[in-house]
Amino acid sequence: MEPPKTLKEMLKRLIYKEKIGETAKDELTNKPFELWTEAIWDTLAAAFSVLYLLVMLIFWCWVLFDIYHGQNQVLTFFFSEDTIYPDSPLSRLIAYAVIGGGLGGVVNGFRSIINWHSERMAFGWRFIWKYITLPPLGAVLAAIVYAVVRCGIGVLGGGFDQGENSANQVLSAFAIGALSGYGSHQVFKWLDENVKKIFTTTKVKVPDLTGKTQKEAEAALKEANLKLGKVSTQVSDDPAIAGKVISQNPIAGSISPKGKSVDITIATTAP
Repeated sequence: MEPPKTLKEMLKRLIYKEKIGETAKDELTNKPFELWTEAIWDTLAAAFSVLYLLVMLIFWCWVLFDIYHGQNQVLTFFFSEDTIYPDSPLSRLIAYAVIGGGLGGVVNGFRSIINWHSERMAFGWRFIWKYITLPPLGAVLAAIVYAVVRCGIGVLGGGFDQGENSANQVLSAFAIGALSGYGSHQVFKWLDENVKKIFTTTKVKVPDLTGKTQKEAEAALKEANLKLGKVSTQVSDDPAIAGKVISQNPIAGSISPKGKSVDITIATTAP
């Protein structure tokens, strides 16, 4: 886009928005949207977001050094001196993860502003809420991800077998938190996938295998997330059903856990 040539054109661009002629994709939904030039309120919103993120950067750095040196001024600010608050090694690791998440959110915010305001000049004032929520959101996501990883639901390189007070444990907690805050949009996708896996029903309906050959029955079970179990035979006088399933256990239409075996009986002719 060409720069304004006159003062009138410059003032017009400060007040009114224009289409840049480019599109971008939302990081979370992956949906495209059109880019517009910044009006004056967009620029002011960007400046406010930068100042806010600088304050958050100072705050989270102060909290980090406060916890590291064992002063715990943040905790004593919220709790009275006669209140017993948790100061266990695990709580300190969670604190490091939360602090890392807050700092990761701040860094993510700076990266986004540099991209949309400094480079593209397409910052939108409505996104100011994104930058306000990034640091606290990163802190909360960090605590959730750290708890999930500690419980063994998540799969992440490294273990937690080196002792709660080790330097590696502290760095691991801080790194998990920082990555969670920085890549919050990816964390949302990761959490959605894990929640879906945990809470998706594990029950399936047993298909009707009667009249199918063993190969056909095995294919039908595989499609239903079940597997073929014991295969037995039973002599039949009807040659039309020879080599086909005449009974099954569990019966067709019943509800069974995924991966469970289904036993079948196949008809054979008399020798």
